[in-house]
Amino acid sequence: MSALRKHQKHFSQAVDGIISGSGVNTIWCHVTPGGGKSLLPVLAGRLITANFADKLIWIAPRLSLIDQAEREFINPHFRQALNHRLQIRSSTNEINPCRGTHGCATTYNAVGMDDGILLDEFRRRRYILIMDEFHHVAKDSLWHEKIRPLWDLAAYRVPMTGTLERGAGDRIAFLPYRDLWTSCRPELPRDQANFSIMYTRTDALREKAIIPLKFHLADGQASWETEEGKTVNVASIDRVDDAKASQAVYTALQTGFADDLLRNGLSHWQGHRKADQGAKCLIVCSDIKQAERHTESLKKQGMTRVDIATSNDSTEAMRAIKAMKMDKIDVLVTVAMAYEGLSIPAVSHIICLTRVRSTPWIEQMTARANRINPALPYETQVGHVFAPADPLFKEIVGKIEQEQGCIVAGQRAPMEGGSDGSESELFSGDTSPGGIIPLSSHATGSREIFLGDKSDGVPLFCDEATQSEIEADLRDKLESHIRAYSFQNRYSPKKINAEVYAHAGKKRREMTIRELNDCLSFVKGAYPLAHIRGTGRDRVPTKATRVAVQWRP
Repeated sequence: MSALRKHQKHFSQAVDGIISGSGVNTIWCHVTPGGGKSLLPVLAGRLITANFADKLIWIAPRLSLIDQAEREFINPHFRQALNHRLQIRSSTNEINPCRGTHGCATTYNAVGMDDGILLDEFRRRRYILIMDEFHHVAKDSLWHEKIRPLWDLAAYRVPMTGTLERGAGDRIAFLPYRDLWTSCRPELPRDQANFSIMYTRTDALREKAIIPLKFHLADGQASWETEEGKTVNVASIDRVDDAKASQAVYTALQTGFADDLLRNGLSHWQGHRKADQGAKCLIVCSDIKQAERHTESLKKQGMTRVDIATSNDSTEAMRAIKAMKMDKIDVLVTVAMAYEGLSIPAVSHIICLTRVRSTPWIEQMTARANRINPALPYETQVGHVFAPADPLFKEIVGKIEQEQGCIVAGQRAPMEGGSDGSESELFSGDTSPGGIIPLSSHATGSREIFLGDKSDGVPLFCDEATQSEIEADLRDKLESHIRAYSFQNRYSPKKINAEVYAHAGKKRREMTIRELNDCLSFVKGAYPLAHIRGTGRDRVPTKATRVAVQWRP
C-alpha cells in the first residue's frame, strides 16, 4: 500500500501521541464519504497491541457497515502493509461479544436494545469506542441515552462521520455546538483531551482518493390535480417556484418523467460498459412499490442481472448488495439503501428517482459513485449521476460544486438557472405532498455538470470469510450433520441437541470458533453418518428405489 492519506497520517500521529503520553482520549474524524475512514479503526487497534486498551467496539448505523468493519480487519493487503493481526467479529447483543477476538462490531439499533451486556463489558475491560457515522445519534435520543455510559467508561473514543449534519436538523449527540445569531453550528473540539481531523472533498480529490462526479440533470413538464380539483401545469421543473417544487418532483417521479430519466440513465450506462464491462448501476427509488415496478420492467426488457434491495438491513437486501459486490448482478434497484455501507467500487452510474432532498442524504447517495475502481486507470474514471433538475437538487449539487471547484476550475459546464434522511424512505408508499394526484410528466431536456478532478490499488471488498461467517458455517455444519444422522437413524434431533449441549456446556450461538470446531469433532465422532450407530446396518429405505438389472437373452 502506498503512503497513507492525509487524515490517516494525522490519525496515526494522534495514536502515536497517545502512546507517548499526550493525554488525548478522543479522536474526532470528519472525513468526506469515500475518503477512507474505515481504515481508522484498524489504526486505532495499535492501542491494543501497545497495551493501552483491551478491546475495540465498532458501532455503525447499518448491518452492511458491520460486514465492512469485519472485512477491514482481515483485508490481507492492510494486514501486510500495517503489519497487524487484529481481528473483530460482528455481534448483536450476544453474551461474550468478542469471542476471543480483539473486538466486535454492532449497530446503533442493537445498542439501543442492549440489556446491559455491553455495559458489563466496558466495566470489565478497557474499550476503544468507535462511533461510525455518529451523526445518526441525535442528542437526547434513546441511542444517546444507551451510548452515554459507554462513552463515559471508554478508555478511548473515535467518533467519525462523513457529514456533520442531520437530515432532521436537530443536534448530534456528544458534539459541541456554537450558537450564532440566527443558528447554531457544530464544531469538532480541540483541546488537551480531544484531537480533531478534517478531510474534505477537496482534500480527497487532490490526493486522488475519490473520482470526479458528472451530474446529468433532466428538466421536464409535469401536471397534477390539487385537493380542490384544480389542474396545475408546470412547463419546467428546472424553473418551478419553491412553493410548487415538491409537488412537481413528486409528480415527475410517479409518472412518465421517471421512465424517461431511467431510460436515459440506463442507455448511458450501457454505452459506458463498452469501455468498462464491469461497470454497475444503482437505481434509487422513492418507495418500495416504485422499486418493484421498475425492477419488474427491467426484467421484462430482458435484463437478467438485476436485483432489488428495499428493506434496510434485511437479509435479502444484504444478499443483493453482496451479489453486486461479487459481480453476480449489474443493476441494483434500491430504496434507502444507497447510503453509508454501500461501498462498491464498480458502481459508475446512479439514477436518482427519489424525492428525498436532505443534504446529507443526497451527499451520501452521490458518494456511492465516487469510489475508485482499482482495476481501471484513475484518469479514465468518472461517476455519473442522473437526477431531476429541480431547485432543491440543484442547490445541493451547487454546494458540492463549490467544495470541488478549486480542483476542477474550467473543466465543467456552468449550471444554468438557479432521524436521518435515509430512514425517511422506508415505507411502502410515498405520500403525496398536499394530497395532490399526479397526472402526467415527461422529460424535456438535460444539462451536465462536471465535478471533481484513488484507491492505491487496494481492493475495497475483501471476500475472505469473516469471524461471524466462519461461526455461522460451523453452526450450519453441526445442524446439517445432526439432521442427517437423525434422518438416517430415525433418531430425534432434539435428543442429540440436548446431548451436545450437555457435552459443550453452552449454546452453539455462544461458542467461539475453537469451541464450535471441538463440538463438530465430537458430533462427528459420536454420531457417524456411514451406518446406524452400533449395528453396522445401512438405513432401511422407506421409499421404493430403482434397481439396475442386467438383461440376459
